[in-house]
Amino acid sequence: MDSWTNGAEGPLKTSAPRKQRGATMADRVSVSISIGGRLPAELLDELVEKANAQNLSTEWDGEPFTTTDLPDGEPLVLQGHEIANGKIDEIEDFCCTNDLPFWRWSGGAPGSFPAEIVLWKGEGERRAFTADENGQPVLTSDEAKEITSLDDLREHFATGAYLPPPFMIVPPTTG
Repeated sequence: MDSWTNGAEGPLKTSAPRKQRGATMADRVSVSISIGGRLPAELLDELVEKANAQNLSTEWDGEPFTTTDLPDGEPLVLQGHEIANGKIDEIEDFCCTNDLPFWRWSGGAPGSFPAEIVLWKGEGERRAFTADENGQPVLTSDEAKEITSLDDLREHFATGAYLPPPFMIVPPTTG
């Protein structure tokens, strides 16, 4: 499956208009991403390299991410401060290309962009939600206009609070 159908490119699915991130001078905010799924062992070094290029760690202000930091039976959580525009596109694209569901929160920059959650459940397009500074989905007045039932409201918050499956390394494929 190519990365386009795996959510690696294209517009985010959101009902709220968003300012384009990526101005000349970047606002820097905190980011946390939870990654789940099965990663082939031969791709682990690439993931570590991409995480370290973004200064992401398994702890806030922690040491660089290494293969010894992998979780057992839960999603891999990477986080960092001072991330340009709250974007970690290379990590997200890697996840989509390699069928790794994720949930990412990035803080907001007042006057530039709000805090947001972006997630991909392993199929379809990525979805974006306005969030608070604690990583919880919120509902803006523009987003509220799209809600037509109590079930829609429940779905909005349940999807925004998505938890990826456990992260696992699987043996290399043999051909």
